[in-house]
Amino acid sequence: MLDISIIIPHKIGPSNDKALRLAIDSIMEYTERTYELILDMTVPRDPYRIWNEVSEQARGKTLVFSNSDVIFAPGWDVMADHARSNVIVTGYILEPGNIGVAPVNIRRDLGRHPDNFNHSEFLSFVKKHSTKVPELTEKRAWYMPCAIDKEWFLSTGGFPIDVGFPSANDKRFWDQCRDNLGTVFLRARSYSYHFQNQSARE
Repeated sequence: MLDISIIIPHKIGPSNDKALRLAIDSIMEYTERTYELILDMTVPRDPYRIWNEVSEQARGKTLVFSNSDVIFAPGWDVMADHARSNVIVTGYILEPGNIGVAPVNIRRDLGRHPDNFNHSEFLSFVKKHSTKVPELTEKRAWYMPCAIDKEWFLSTGGFPIDVGFPSANDKRFWDQCRDNLGTVFLRARSYSYHFQNQSARE
């Protein structure tokens, strides 16, 4: 069995396609564990439905749910080491501010579009910031990307899809897991850069 299945729904379009190319490059260069990358191009079909359906066919022990405008840093896949039953693992996300930046994320404008992404500055920031945070802390952070044990995720029934996208069904899932299952939320020393709102630009 593979270590990780990385599942990315992708909406085809010029800006999003450029972001996806950077995302794939970062996965290929910086993923240390054995993995498969599963792209689903059927967006605008509900991405939560896609994550649910694709998870059933995934071959990895751990599922990583991500988006096509998320770029990973070296060592990002350490989050998968901590995924186990009834645990959801996230990391640290940098965002430029194309739309609002959640308080749990890091506002850092290293490029608002794939064409002007400052990759070297991203790597430099991660290297410095990672010396200031613990390897792992029990904390609820942002939802995507995240690492979740496959068998446990399937046992929960997956993301709720009774209310369609753009409902924040990742947040609903987190809340349900917390309230009904006592799920533990961990934040690993794992970094990514999220361009934000690329699909809406098409």
